[in-house]
Amino acid sequence: MLRPDKGMPAASPRPGGALEHWTERHLRYLMLAPTMIVLLALTIFPSFYMFYAAVHRISPNPDLPWEFVGSGNFARLLTDAQFHVALRNTAVFTIVAVTFEFLLGLGLALLLDKFIRRLTFLKTVLMIPMMLPPIAVAITWKIIYEPQFGVLNEIMFRLGLPLQAWAGDVNLAMFSIIVADVWQWTPFIFLLMLAGLASLPVEPYEAAALDGASSWRQFWDLTLPFLKPVIAIAVLLRVMDALRLFDLVFILTGGGPADRTKVLSLYIYQVAYRFADPGYAAAISLFVLFVTIVLSTWFMKRMRLAE
Repeated sequence: MLRPDKGMPAASPRPGGALEHWTERHLRYLMLAPTMIVLLALTIFPSFYMFYAAVHRISPNPDLPWEFVGSGNFARLLTDAQFHVALRNTAVFTIVAVTFEFLLGLGLALLLDKFIRRLTFLKTVLMIPMMLPPIAVAITWKIIYEPQFGVLNEIMFRLGLPLQAWAGDVNLAMFSIIVADVWQWTPFIFLLMLAGLASLPVEPYEAAALDGASSWRQFWDLTLPFLKPVIAIAVLLRVMDALRLFDLVFILTGGGPADRTKVLSLYIYQVAYRFADPGYAAAISLFVLFVTIVLSTWFMKRMRLAE
């Protein structure tokens, strides 16, 4: 009697079996391939292209070759007065706008935390500015700030106050930009703070109330420490976004008057398209990227040390 493993012809492999086996082994890579291709096309390739452009002088004439200048474009940053103005304006805007947005967002979240179930409609209304397209927000505030027919000057007139050229006054232009940005992005901070407050544990507050701790003491000793991770993420995201401000400035002031609202993103646009110097614009963009990475790393490290 023949044994099953001897004397019988070996079974022939199924057609396509090797292909199926290879597919099973590499299925994870096949599933990731479309995403990686999109990432390479939309993120990695433009990044390398920007690095390459930053070390070249690019002529507006497409027939002329690119001239390698090494660190020449980055050296120009040290002596470019317009770049220094844009850097200062960006720093002022970022510090002031993000500070007000954080304080207002946290204050609104604390105010509505205990009553949010009964004020769902109010929460939805507060979210509207954040959900609007930035260009729509800029046009809306341009109409509000319009010197002759704007809503704001109409209110000033009815109150007997002097009319102002809000976005056209050298002393009020940056203030006008900050007000519009605070109106749009305070709901973002509010939403994150509200989610953070909803996730806080109840037991420490009950113990603190039994010990006679006041609401102010509970806020400083419990709420703020518990909210540190949420605060870090909220502030970091807003700082990174504020460094890239473009829409409001481009629509409301165009960088004026007298360069009082010229920020880095607008200056990059002007250098690349108005002055036809994309190599130098790429160098400024890399500088903004470097500052963003440094600030993010420093901020997260400080938050971890403070825990």
